[in-house]
Amino acid sequence: MPGEQTFALDIETISTCENPDFNDPAHWIPFAIAVGHQDESMREPEVEVIFREDSSIGAEARMLNDAFDWISSRSDGGDRVLLTYNGDSYDLPILKHRAYRVRQAEPGVNVVERLYLLLKGSYHVDLILDMKNQEGYWVSLDDALNMHSIDADEPEWMGKTVTGADMPEMGLELLSDRPNSNLREAVRRYAASDVGPLFELHAALTGDRVPGRQ
Repeated sequence: MPGEQTFALDIETISTCENPDFNDPAHWIPFAIAVGHQDESMREPEVEVIFREDSSIGAEARMLNDAFDWISSRSDGGDRVLLTYNGDSYDLPILKHRAYRVRQAEPGVNVVERLYLLLKGSYHVDLILDMKNQEGYWVSLDDALNMHSIDADEPEWMGKTVTGADMPEMGLELLSDRPNSNLREAVRRYAASDVGPLFELHAALTGDRVPGRQ
């Protein structure tokens, strides 16, 4: 019988205006989607960062479909858990908004249907809500990982540790016509660090052991 499959998802975005509102999905456009997967046979999660190759709507559609393909190819028909951190308020509303924008521009691209099939077929766990229930206040991902002694990658760029605040500017540079493999790698590592630790955080919050570990 198929077992439970656990996935994780996080998006990196650029803003569409000078003073973006984090609660308005129209103010954000994803330029990378980090996805992860772990089941009981895996000691460490598998993580992939899928980049948008340029600023065209077609490139956005391909990035979305590639992310859906990645998850679908690793789903075995059993129960599927989808982990996010602040996904209810940020990642998922933006993905829904952008999927509809893609369909308006490219009516033949079925990203809306694929996104809703993914969400309908998954039990979504927004770990920021679990942390809020545990601590009584909103906790950043960095603080949540520190509270549970969970390590995460900390890539540097230009001599400084990369943070979420750097993503819009770095994303715009990646979407320019000036390829920069070192910048792309720094962003890849940062995006992966927002997804890989979610599996261990979920285990800590639920009292479960991490798959593959004693």
